[in-house]
Amino acid sequence: MFISAVYIRFFRSFNFDYLRKASDKFVPHPWDVLENDDLKYPFVKVPLEEGVTTVVGANESGKSQLLAAIQRALTGQDIERGDFCRYSQFFAVDRTMAFPDFGLQFGNLQKSDRDAVAKGCKASTSDFDTFLLFRIGAQAPVVYLPDNNGWSRHRVEDPEPLDGILPRWFEIDAHTALPHSVPVEYLAGQHTTLRTRSRNTRQSFVKTVMDHADSFSSAEQLTTAMPSLLSAFSTVNEPDEAHDKQLALADQLLLKVAKIDRTAFQELRKAVDQGKEGFANGIVERMNRQLAQSLNFPKWWTQDNQFQLQMTLRDQDLVFTVKDRTGTEYSANERSSGLKYFLSYFIQYLAHETPALGKREVLLMDEPDAYLSGNGQQDLLRIFEDFAYPADPDRAACQVVYVTHSPFLIDKNHGERIRVLEKGDGDEGTRVVRNASRNHYEPLRSAFGSFVGETTFISNCNIMLEGMSDQILLAGVSARLRRQKTSSLEHLDLNTLTLVPAGSAAHIPYLVYLARGRDVDRPAIIVLLDGDPAGDSARKKLRRGPQGKPLIDDSFVLQLKELPTQHITSSRPQGVLAIEDLIPLEIGVAAVKSYATAFLSPHEAQEMASLHAGDVTFSGEEGTHDALESAAARKVEGFHLDKVGLARNVVDLLTSGEESLADALAILDRNFRSLFSELGSRQRKALREIATERTTSKIKRIRSSFLLDHPAGVTREQGTLLLEEIDAVLDNSADAEDLKSQIRKLRRDFDLDEEPLDPISDFPAFRDALQALVYRQVNAAQDPEV
Repeated sequence: MFISAVYIRFFRSFNFDYLRKASDKFVPHPWDVLENDDLKYPFVKVPLEEGVTTVVGANESGKSQLLAAIQRALTGQDIERGDFCRYSQFFAVDRTMAFPDFGLQFGNLQKSDRDAVAKGCKASTSDFDTFLLFRIGAQAPVVYLPDNNGWSRHRVEDPEPLDGILPRWFEIDAHTALPHSVPVEYLAGQHTTLRTRSRNTRQSFVKTVMDHADSFSSAEQLTTAMPSLLSAFSTVNEPDEAHDKQLALADQLLLKVAKIDRTAFQELRKAVDQGKEGFANGIVERMNRQLAQSLNFPKWWTQDNQFQLQMTLRDQDLVFTVKDRTGTEYSANERSSGLKYFLSYFIQYLAHETPALGKREVLLMDEPDAYLSGNGQQDLLRIFEDFAYPADPDRAACQVVYVTHSPFLIDKNHGERIRVLEKGDGDEGTRVVRNASRNHYEPLRSAFGSFVGETTFISNCNIMLEGMSDQILLAGVSARLRRQKTSSLEHLDLNTLTLVPAGSAAHIPYLVYLARGRDVDRPAIIVLLDGDPAGDSARKKLRRGPQGKPLIDDSFVLQLKELPTQHITSSRPQGVLAIEDLIPLEIGVAAVKSYATAFLSPHEAQEMASLHAGDVTFSGEEGTHDALESAAARKVEGFHLDKVGLARNVVDLLTSGEESLADALAILDRNFRSLFSELGSRQRKALREIATERTTSKIKRIRSSFLLDHPAGVTREQGTLLLEEIDAVLDNSADAEDLKSQIRKLRRDFDLDEEPLDPISDFPAFRDALQALVYRQVNAAQDPEV
């Protein structure tokens, strides 16, 4: 059982569904009618997904209030008159003030759920697949069950069976980070002593006492120092709720997640008190092994696959330290807030105890993106996904609802999960934008800001496309295949891949140059081109590049005419040249009709309704798009079929459930699986390429090691061996050839081929020349200084 919809009325910014009430088709549900008044004010209904629901909207649009409404509807607690919508016409002081109203609809009921509802409501039947629970005016809950006449209302006679099946809500604390250190005393089980205060607090207290050590030599001096000492005692004993939460998080990490027994910390405390440093360090070393094995953090923190969280014993504390891919060890307070808070989320995720079999949960999170970078937010998405669809069979699935302002915390593979809230003018209140899934630009632009909505992002891995129609079709069909649970090799992961439309094939070479040609640290790029002459020309320019240097390896370019014909069924007799040639004519014709209904006059749309697949013919090198446009123009003279319009209507048909298109959709799925397979192999290769150690990093490592061994000077022979080692790590790229040229110049400038046993005469200049060699590529990529 899961929450399939939330109903809200007269709660804070949620007034009522003013659009539905204003519609000439408005027919109220029984719960929309106000008791004793016979007035009809429909609830604002927010549908939820069974797995993950993402709620977005501008500031003050009601996102956080939606989470509060779910809590109140589930528990019946905290329903107060003070939360009544202030601009409702029923907000008044000349009579008893009213309470807001809440409701929930549930779906995917099991037999035990239906039996519990029937028992709680004393209903005569348990033959229903959904029910609604309402809390109207803070009164006892009522249930609506479907019947032949619509819905029947039932009072909850026995709340216990119903309370037993309602989901339990919980949240991840988004404001508590892992502490820098944790007292061993706390982990040993003592939570209320001076030794469990924060490290800084204890150090400050000890310093104050030591500063007044001489005061204990006489009663008079002690009396003088007493105010300062009492103040220090008072400060150290003040409750620190934030610190207590941090310690509790560390306790969760070490005892629940790492599964370290508390007796181990008790033994560690004894070893510290008795000065047995070897034994204490041995315990900590074993704890670190257990911690690394239990966390497996590199799997979830994609920004550093060599990340390690460790503990170091310092006096009476275990200090958390971090070792990253540089091999350097940092204390936790030296790392970014993003890492610390992601660690907090991750620990709470691992430590969360799923309920007993049959009990449900819903995770509610309010803007968890506050401290995280874009990559960190993408990693958090994977945690949400594992909450909803756990890979571990021992973890129970959990419904997830979160609100965000960030475009990086939206799963691009699942546009159907997005709920957009918008606050109207005056007394209109918050509403749900029901056409958000159809309109991909508004109101997401309003929710995230125009800059984000109108800017192309170049990410870690990108597919350069000729136009927006390619972008729409790739994203839409990939989402369809993902919903069908196809192999990850046969659809795109849009959270790790950015689709970048160039505007035309002619623009692609320059766009690739902008992304890759002007920097050393280059993103992964693959290119999808049509198989027409424009695509051929763009590919030649990519091979040639500026100054004759290829912009991208040719193996990362795919032209649609190269798709394996044994896996492709195209209506175009000569095969596939453009992406529209992967679309069967039956789907193309249905999309043209849908486009005509929305874009043409009613008379012209009626003329277009007679269009059939048999009317479409191919002339010469004509592709599917042009053939569809020509056939449609014979029905409506002067008809122009916009490529983006065709693509959008094709994507809409993918979720229509039209049975007559089932066979054509199967062909479309097979065609695009083949395309995604080819693109996916190129994407993985491109990512492997950028994941390997960069030339600059290799040279820097070799140089650092050499200078560490030879800090004051070297012979020409040793210099020659160093340059040979550097030369050996270079590949055959144009950039490497430039470095090889510089190496040859170094050999000449410092006479390395002469008298090999003699020292290099100007060693500081040689050392500087090595430094310049390391950063030559980076400097060459910089714009000239103004």
